[in-house]
Amino acid sequence: MEYTPEKARGYVEEKNHLGFLTLRDLPGLLEKYVKTGTKALDYGCGAGMMMPLIKRCGFDVEGMDISLNMLNIAMRDHKNTAFTHIDSASIPRPDEHYDLVLICYVLVEISSLSEMEAITREVHRVLKPGGIAVVIVSSEQKFSGDWMLVDNDFPENQNLTSGSRVKCRLGDSKLVFEDYFWTDKDYRSVFTRSGLKVLKWHQPLGREEDGLPWKDELHSPLFSIYVLGR
Repeated sequence: MEYTPEKARGYVEEKNHLGFLTLRDLPGLLEKYVKTGTKALDYGCGAGMMMPLIKRCGFDVEGMDISLNMLNIAMRDHKNTAFTHIDSASIPRPDEHYDLVLICYVLVEISSLSEMEAITREVHRVLKPGGIAVVIVSSEQKFSGDWMLVDNDFPENQNLTSGSRVKCRLGDSKLVFEDYFWTDKDYRSVFTRSGLKVLKWHQPLGREEDGLPWKDELHSPLFSIYVLGR
């Protein structure tokens, strides 16, 4: 998805953002699995919306993205954070540099498994021994359920196969995301070929105590979180 200045602003201004379930569960996963240190990279950081959470979890984080429009917003909103404009599958840092690399809703925007593998190989390169990568993507169920958070009623979402184009809207928002559909098998195959091992596969579900009018979120996952090790 290409982020024009208008789309970038709309992404940031959307309050009913998709991140609730992942934001709820991500701190516990980071606390459990990241043991080597606090140097972190938010790869594909966009407008920097994950930065506050990563910092609250105790990490010294920098952001990288291919979209200058998104980075301009990130630099405006997070003035004490380093941001770098990059090409896809490029992390201009030395080998074994990070304790944590977060890849949040990035791989869903990748149109081929070969490019996805190039990205994850680069992530493997910059992770320290014992370092952790956390990948957050859409679940396979996302485009067929009845959700509180997502409207997926688009013709593109019928009869999906690996690499299909998909669309979804955040609730009643006008903001429409255009991504690619990949299966759990696809992601795991890419991780394996990149030298990364799945340490944990977590699919957050809605809970009654969240106080939200969940629909299918109560029993079917919208998102998948992969915790990966070298």
